[in-house]
Amino acid sequence: MTVNLKLKQQPEENRQTIKLLDPIEKAQQNPKSLRRAINAYCYDCCCEQKSEVRLCSAYNCPFYHLRPWQPKEI
Repeated sequence: MTVNLKLKQQPEENRQTIKLLDPIEKAQQNPKSLRRAINAYCYDCCCEQKSEVRLCSAYNCPFYHLRPWQPKEI
């Protein structure tokens, strides 16, 4: 037995748009968060590219071991 559900579409004026924030904007929204500050610093340092943060080779950086978006170690 199959059931067809018709989802009611919301009118354009009632739809909410979702804006994705980059790490710098997130840090500005929550200035007391150390994690968000480090994420924003690394994101800015690597030309706003998350993939470059993963490949960061600045071993002398004080945030090198704290940088975000690293693969989980097992």
